[in-house]
Amino acid sequence: MTTQSERLASLEQRLTDHESRCEERLGEIKISAANTLKAVEGLKSRSWAIALAMLAWALAQVWSADQARVTRLETAQFTAAQEASDGSPH
Repeated sequence: MTTQSERLASLEQRLTDHESRCEERLGEIKISAANTLKAVEGLKSRSWAIALAMLAWALAQVWSADQARVTRLETAQFTAAQEASDGSPH
């Protein structure tokens, strides 16, 4: 039969072991949380890069369409001026 002091010593040892395991787990949780946070920050940075790239692409499309429109207008104006000069009496 165990004595009161042996039971108390056993209980204290179990408590110490439990606290040690909890500290280890807490350390692992902190590392895992830090790694997750770094991953989220990386994704956030990539998301901004993708958004900026899409914006640049959209602006390039608008610029290209605008340049094509200006070219068509200039060609139409030049053609109209030539037709006017060819059709007019000299």
